[in-house]
Order: sequence, then C-alpha cells, then structure tokens
Amino acid sequence: MEAADRAIMEKDFDTLMSFYTEDALLVIEPGRNAIGKCQIKNAFIKISEYFDQGLKVKQDGLEVLKNGNTALVLAHTVVSAPNFPAVKRSATYVFKKSEGNIWLCAIDNSYGHEVIRKPLI
Repeated sequence: MEAADRAIMEKDFDTLMSFYTEDALLVIEPGRNAIGKCQIKNAFIKISEYFDQGLKVKQDGLEVLKNGNTALVLAHTVVSAPNFPAVKRSATYVFKKSEGNIWLCAIDNSYGHEVIRKPLI
C-alpha cells in the first residue's frame, strides 16, 4: 500500500495502475465510481488537479483479512492537500491475488461506510 500511496503523491499514475486489476473499481466520491484502469487513471489525474497537485495519502493503521485469493483491507487512511485539511477516513479495499501471486486492488473505497450515508434533510 505504501508504494501505491507514494505513486499517488508523486503523480506517477502509470506505476499506480500496476497495483489495480484490469476491471478494478475506484470510489471517486460517494455515488461516483471509476471502473477499469483507464477511468481510474483519468480520475486520479483529475483528483490530483483538484487538490492543487499536492494530494498526500497515508495509511494510519491496517487490518488485512485473507481468504484464499481474496483479501479485505480495512484501513485508517489520512488524506490531505495544500487546499484540504487532513481527514482520516475508514477505508475499505478488496484485493485479489493475480496468477503471478501479486496482490492487486479490485475495489478501492477510501470512503468506507461513507458511501451508504444519506444526507440529512
């Protein structure tokens, strides 16, 4: 995860895509997803622009639950930028082991349960 976080912060989106399955899903924000490496790469480019090219991502605690070729990763992810104060999210990620025995991210949901919260009216 550290290598992926570093690739995000260095805006090395080609390297970042090597950590995802071909059909991966990225939660851009609750209610908006990117599917597949092409959409995910484009989303990260736009996310980087939104955060003034200064997005910082850090995992502040992980729990990995594995079963065969699937892993559920629960994390406290800290996101910050020059134009965005540090926020700790309770992230949820799903990884699959590839044929080459490499763990790849299939679902990247840094918002965790926030995706099911409904706005108060």
